[in-house]
Amino acid sequence: MSERKQNKKIDNKAPVIVGVGDFTDRSKEDGLNPQELLAKASQLAIKDSGIKDLNKQIDYVGVVRFSVDFLTATNQSSFQYSNFPRTLSNKLGIQATNEVYAPMGGNSPQVLLEDALIKISSGETDCALLAGGEALQTMIARLKAGMSLDWLDEPGGNPEMIGNNAIGFSEHEKIHGMDLPTNVYPLFAQSLRKKDNKTAEQHLKECSSLFSEFSKVASNNPYSWFPTFRSEEEIAAVTKNNRLVGYPYTKYLNSVIRVNMSSAYILMSQTKADELGVNQNKRVYVHGCSILDDIWNVSERPNFHSSPAIRTCVNQTLEQAEVSFDDISHFDLYSCFPSAVQIAKEELGIPEEKKDLTITGGLPYFGGPGNSYTMFSTTEMVRQLRKNPKNFGLLTANSWFITKHAAVVMSTSPSMRYEKIDNHLIQKEINSKAINNFTENPQGNGKILTYTIINGRKGLEFALVIGSLEDGSRFIANSEKNEDLLQKMIKDEMLDARISVSQKDGKNIFNLI
Repeated sequence: MSERKQNKKIDNKAPVIVGVGDFTDRSKEDGLNPQELLAKASQLAIKDSGIKDLNKQIDYVGVVRFSVDFLTATNQSSFQYSNFPRTLSNKLGIQATNEVYAPMGGNSPQVLLEDALIKISSGETDCALLAGGEALQTMIARLKAGMSLDWLDEPGGNPEMIGNNAIGFSEHEKIHGMDLPTNVYPLFAQSLRKKDNKTAEQHLKECSSLFSEFSKVASNNPYSWFPTFRSEEEIAAVTKNNRLVGYPYTKYLNSVIRVNMSSAYILMSQTKADELGVNQNKRVYVHGCSILDDIWNVSERPNFHSSPAIRTCVNQTLEQAEVSFDDISHFDLYSCFPSAVQIAKEELGIPEEKKDLTITGGLPYFGGPGNSYTMFSTTEMVRQLRKNPKNFGLLTANSWFITKHAAVVMSTSPSMRYEKIDNHLIQKEINSKAINNFTENPQGNGKILTYTIINGRKGLEFALVIGSLEDGSRFIANSEKNEDLLQKMIKDEMLDARISVSQKDGKNIFNLI
């Protein structure tokens, strides 16, 4: 750690987290609505700060976008909150001059955090409440039971919409099934094992071993949706309760979004914390934050096992925090699927033997509440750092399909005011690496670069491949629903397998040669 960092004086505009709160509601049809759910966590965060009537000091209310509140969501019409930051403010008796609603994506909490950091560091705001969560367990249960939701509120006004709300896939990718994380992350898995020259069995064993460690952490976390330890063998075995979802991933290797969970924290300036008499043992400073994207469409990336954006993002954050990777004691790598963790590990140079990569338990076990998971990794990081003063913690975020990224470094050590990192030129450089030989109308023979087999609740459905033609052109294709073919593709090695491809009913269809 640099001498400058160790001797740094506290900046009056330094952003500091002073209160955190999390809430898990295991109810089904009778669960809390989104307003009530986020209010619970917010009240806990206010209480945790130890400041009486803190709600009267809050002038910024930011909310992470609910996953159902997006145009790709099946039940978007059921979610009718026109200004959720004000809806939450009204519930808590807050009069906020800044009402902010963050974008779609797993890095949404960091987009929200960065906005609050900038406004606190510039003096535009003094005290911010940031909140996020999901009530999907109750929403789906009520809809399945034929019950009304009555989840609506029109308190007036329009929140400030921040961040990138672009859809994370092309229409061509969607047609072939590359619009769902459960279909796309297995493609990364197969590419990783090809790069590492591993068999499917070896790779599954590595994934199961990695996530068994995550489940161990979740089993000891009181906020976990599934506080249950799962062994490597249990995670890998295909059973009635652990079906194959997207080959090679079983259900226990998939993020769980159907939860009722909320998280919130209070962020304020150092000056405000001093004015309100916040105890020093409550204060955790944000030392660095960076946000960056990989090439937007997965099909146009040079390969399916790397992420220049997460590597750059983390390095920028460490540099801004003036610490090295070796200074980090607490980690939480975004863990929607094993490939997300494995790619991050490789990009960051984390050795295979390092196991303590989560402080929550990860999205398949702790829970993956839509866009809001890193709200929980942030609040848990605050708790860990309070128990271990002067240590540094790093958390990462990931959105869509290893597409949108963020990294944050935190510590109880004094910090400086935040200055936004200008990533314009770096983003342009990353985007320039997109391939220019992708074809939507492939014809002829080629080979499989990566693949998965989609297994629904009623059985095997289709195979999804990304391949290259003999002239080097990249393409996406599906199989037809052929049980024998799909079973063969699960049993046999299909990486680099020879295939032919043509069009049928608006899709690219492949056959083995």
